[in-house]
Amino acid sequence: MSETQHEQDSIGRRGLLRRASTVAAGVAGAGVVGVAGATPAQAAAGDPVIQGATNVVDAATTLRNTGARATLRLQNVRTYDDGPGGEVYAEPALQLMPSGTTLSNLAEAGSMGMDVEGNIWIATRGGSAGGNDRHVLHSTANSNRIVPLVPQRVLDTRYASSRGLVRETGYLDSSGRLLAGRSISLRLTDHLYCADAVFGTLTVVQPTLGGFAQVYPFGTTRPTDFSSINFAPNQIVSNAFVCGVGRDQETGSWATDLISIYTNRTTHVILDITAAVVGAGRVNPRSAMPVRANRIDVGGKAAWE
Repeated sequence: MSETQHEQDSIGRRGLLRRASTVAAGVAGAGVVGVAGATPAQAAAGDPVIQGATNVVDAATTLRNTGARATLRLQNVRTYDDGPGGEVYAEPALQLMPSGTTLSNLAEAGSMGMDVEGNIWIATRGGSAGGNDRHVLHSTANSNRIVPLVPQRVLDTRYASSRGLVRETGYLDSSGRLLAGRSISLRLTDHLYCADAVFGTLTVVQPTLGGFAQVYPFGTTRPTDFSSINFAPNQIVSNAFVCGVGRDQETGSWATDLISIYTNRTTHVILDITAAVVGAGRVNPRSAMPVRANRIDVGGKAAWE
């Protein structure tokens, strides 16, 4: 072996030893992080990722795969049972750290991030001096859907068995009619859980005088400048409505899915529901339309096509 080759081999071995000592020190530091809160590991391009430690880099890391399977697979196999319903919870395999109020206007297409309010953003067009296209991903936290219900009657003051009111004493007369100038509250938890709004039909039956009735969210101040229905004396008349759903947070009961009904004239009232707006909430499967009624047969074709 020539003297030059010997010198090069010595330099290479010293470099490997230095690199090995750096990795060992980092691994040792990773074990100390949880105990003493060590400073982040300073990583250069090509350095290994030190698990259990914060790795600081100044450039993007690219994983490239030429095969058909996923380029990156994250797995957390830990689960635990909790809750009265026997739910099995999975530990997260990925965390997006909330930061800022939106995604950077220079983020590349396909970039994702979470803002401090919990909204997940994605860039659909690459960033440049002129900015990019950024959109919030829809989830149960920031969007909702309309769920059709089997049309059903939830209130009929003509029959005591069909009232189900949260408060009744002092608001109805001896025949069950809603007294003029009073509001009653109706709980819909037999059908909905933490819904955002409900669609339905309000009917008044033989009011004593002409007037109006309102359906409005429970827990809010009753608006005075709108009506859900207007009626004449002794009429039986209906009208559709959409109403936000409220919660009872003042009495300590934490009751959900409440709406209120007001009339300025004494009358019987009937309320039917036909659909609900839900995000994080749910609909009782027994109240919802069958799933098959909401799906398209992908093997079929519309007549007008």
